[in-house]
Amino acid sequence: MTENDDVLLNNMISEPGAEYALGSRDGLVTYINPFRDKFFKKIFASETSKELLRFFLNGVLEGKRHIQTLTYGKNEYPGEIDAEGSAAFDVICTDTNGVKFLVEVQQEKQKYFKERSVFYAGRLISDQAPKGDPNWKYDLPAVYVVCLLVKFDLPDNTSEKYCHNVGFCDLATGVQFYDKLEFIYLEIKKFNKSKGELESTLDEWLYALKYAPEMNEVPDFLKTPGLDYFFELAKFSNLTPEERNMYRTKQQVRWDNQNAFDFAREEGIEQGALAEKKAIALEMKQDGINVDRIIKYTLLSKEQIEAL
Repeated sequence: MTENDDVLLNNMISEPGAEYALGSRDGLVTYINPFRDKFFKKIFASETSKELLRFFLNGVLEGKRHIQTLTYGKNEYPGEIDAEGSAAFDVICTDTNGVKFLVEVQQEKQKYFKERSVFYAGRLISDQAPKGDPNWKYDLPAVYVVCLLVKFDLPDNTSEKYCHNVGFCDLATGVQFYDKLEFIYLEIKKFNKSKGELESTLDEWLYALKYAPEMNEVPDFLKTPGLDYFFELAKFSNLTPEERNMYRTKQQVRWDNQNAFDFAREEGIEQGALAEKKAIALEMKQDGINVDRIIKYTLLSKEQIEAL
């Protein structure tokens, strides 16, 4: 894309009613990928989108609790010593009852992912202790950790379910031991429902989040409250010029990386097939089979066979 093309594109998407914003390998798209870290925060963690996050969390927690009001908390916990890495959260919020919610998007597989989510929850719990209050009785509010796993599955998990609710229980009886800490893991890769298979508010949210970049308009079968606002905030045309440039750059890097991976994999397959053919040709050659027959059955050249 030339500089003039870029200026033209920015001018186009700044016009009222502009819908098609970003060129992709598959055509033109309207909505951004909400799982990109910065853009997830833009959609769900701005002061104007509190209601949107509330709708989403109520969909995740449907049947368990209903959130009326949210306030945002700090989104980064610095390391306590220089050698310790920072524990960076995606979105932290609290409802009117003091319940804490941590919403994290994890794109790629990461070693010790489970441990990290437990560590994050521990930080949220330890922050509940009032400083300098000797009479505190450990009356902790509930903590929910919601993790959206985008390109990988939950480690050590073979279930086909895409939603996992994890908590503390007695290992012998399975009876819940503590009901104020819950981990909710949503495996986006495993969510493959079509529009006719959507059964819950969470299903509609996951469908919207996963397939938004492929849509040009809001599907009429998505009726869950809040999704219309989600699609409005996810419009590429609503990004600032700096955000549009950042998004385009990240998209191009992702395509380049995927192309490099695909090429390396294809090269590896071809090299493996060639090595197998050469091994077969060598055995045939050692058995005294003439070169013409070896060429016929392995498709190797005469020069390749003679070099064995």
